[in-house]
Amino acid sequence: MGRGYVDTRKGTWMIRYLLVLLLMFATRYVALGDDIDLPTAEEFSVPKVVERLARRIEPELAGKPERLPHYVDFFRSELGNDSRLCAFHVTPKVFDGDRVELHGYTEFPETRAALVKFLKVLGFQVDDYMEPLPAAGLGAEIFGLVKAPHSICFDQPNGRQRPENDCLIGEPLYLLREEKGHLLVHSGEGYLGYIRSKDVLRVDAAGFAEYLAGKRVRIKSDQKVGDLTIPAGASLKWSTGDDQMVTVELPTGKHVKLPAASCEMHRDTAADIEKIIAKGKLVLGTHYLWGGKTSDGIDCSGLVQSSYLAAGVHLPRDAYQQFYVGQLSATRWHTAGLRRGDTLYFLGDDGKIRHTGIYLGDNHYMHAIIPVARINSFNPKDKDYDAKRHASFAFAKRPVD
Repeated sequence: MGRGYVDTRKGTWMIRYLLVLLLMFATRYVALGDDIDLPTAEEFSVPKVVERLARRIEPELAGKPERLPHYVDFFRSELGNDSRLCAFHVTPKVFDGDRVELHGYTEFPETRAALVKFLKVLGFQVDDYMEPLPAAGLGAEIFGLVKAPHSICFDQPNGRQRPENDCLIGEPLYLLREEKGHLLVHSGEGYLGYIRSKDVLRVDAAGFAEYLAGKRVRIKSDQKVGDLTIPAGASLKWSTGDDQMVTVELPTGKHVKLPAASCEMHRDTAADIEKIIAKGKLVLGTHYLWGGKTSDGIDCSGLVQSSYLAAGVHLPRDAYQQFYVGQLSATRWHTAGLRRGDTLYFLGDDGKIRHTGIYLGDNHYMHAIIPVARINSFNPKDKDYDAKRHASFAFAKRPVD
């Protein structure tokens, strides 16, 4: 669990959590004669979290139909993840006073379920017509590679579009939906935006993996090849090379030669990754301490932050902040790209990013949870499998590439 949050799941783990809290407070305070008012499991349940949020905007929990757009915006700002990184576009429609239809889309079912509960607490009857993502209409080709020299992502597919991000040739894209000649995508670093469909080579999982496999070359300065300009910063698939020329493969399969001086190979990060993992393993078995990052007690984001520091990589403190760093390497619907050392991000029951860990390879990952930091698995056949944690996995990032 990330600093500043207590996970909302019920059951055995919550009992363990409360026992740990009781022991911690008793050790530190009770001996001094202080009275400690411990929280209860109910206070951290999703219904209670949602009710407290609803009372902040309507203290009497009496929702007003004319304020529905405001309620949705308020929910997005408080319980939705950053909408530049997690898709959230919801339009409410009112019928018969208190009946609401929700249209649009959210990226994760946890978010849409929490939104429905939020509106119900405010007294509305809710019909959920939001589109699941990735959209079924995309078929198997839910991945893409930028084939234009570069292409701007916009905040919406038409109208007065605001530029959000520039995607370079060869950049991997995770597709979510298509609308009016544009694709809503996660770009290489995870940023969201609508990119022109004609600038994207759509591929299935096999084609995606094939282009991203093997060595890659980063372009150091703009290169003109016939009528194609390859911009500085583009990362392309390496084919062959020597001290004079390097041959790279474009997403379309075409091979072009570039001066070796204009290219640099992506550096080998294996040694850094092993330093990171070795540091993390030192605290396995350490008891969970909210806000901790030492062998005296550690939380999930503290484990990730201190582990990456061993390789000289400074990550932010909290899980949702760490999610901004690195290249997107996996999503809930596509985990084949996971690589040893990737940071993992999990959702709470309310749909917010609440937990993080480090991928070890072979379906295993380490993380700090109650009662102690440990290794778990994504493999249902493994003795260390955690089904609820697996179900809550959302994204993986690659801070070192």
